[in-house]
Amino acid sequence: MADQKGDFIAGVVTGAVLGGMIGGVIGFVLAPRLSKGSAEGQRRDPDRLNGTSATPERPRLSASGESAMSSDWKKWENEAERIAQARRTLEAKIAELNEAIQATRAQLLVKEVPAPAAEENS
Repeated sequence: MADQKGDFIAGVVTGAVLGGMIGGVIGFVLAPRLSKGSAEGQRRDPDRLNGTSATPERPRLSASGESAMSSDWKKWENEAERIAQARRTLEAKIAELNEAIQATRAQLLVKEVPAPAAEENS
């Protein structure tokens, strides 16, 4: 029995060491690629990684291509409005959930308070 336990522990340690070595090699090989990709994404959209980019980028104005620009601008306005509507909907749902939580909490507190008649009988 003790021999099986020792073999098990040796297997776990060996697996952890080999897994760590293999994971380190894979990380060493892939890290430059991942770092390069995130740096390029950070240059394109600096607010993307920290989560502050909430609205799509506005189209730039140019002297030429007015019809294409109005189409881009309309797409941007539609996307911005869609995001704003989704935000309003989520805020309303969160408010409803908070009200339901408060009502449930109030009901539970009422049920937990012992009745005076039950205390007098004891």
